[in-house]
Amino acid sequence: MKKLILATLAVFTLGSGSVLAQTDAGVAVGGTAGGVSGAIAGGLVFGPIGAVIGGFTGAVIGASAVADTSVEYARLNPTEPVVIDGDIDVGYAVPDTIELHVIDGDPGHAYFYTNDRLYFVELEGRTVVYSPGIVVAAAN
Repeated sequence: MKKLILATLAVFTLGSGSVLAQTDAGVAVGGTAGGVSGAIAGGLVFGPIGAVIGGFTGAVIGASAVADTSVEYARLNPTEPVVIDGDIDVGYAVPDTIELHVIDGDPGHAYFYTNDRLYFVELEGRTVVYSPGIVVAAAN
């Protein structure tokens, strides 16, 4: 069993190079590919729960083109959370009714909060490209 797990992880680690090498233009593709390979690896090793966790983790890794400075900006400038029904994942098209908040120094991305979680959106297509998870705003 240990050899199977190690072999599976090795295959997905070797195959993840192209996903991690995505440029800003391929963020959504990288996130999707990362999510798919993460879900497959998690499912093979840990079953259905592993597939869910692996899918989200892979999507975060594949779409990590949002700069750390942008994450810090959003953390220091929290906004009112919005209500969105359903699941939000990389590639989710944010409706026009949801207000996106621009990031100083990052003209390609905006952010919003929902369900105690921060999401980054590519402005051009209004699609979610990254979520660092639960982010607590720093005290000013």
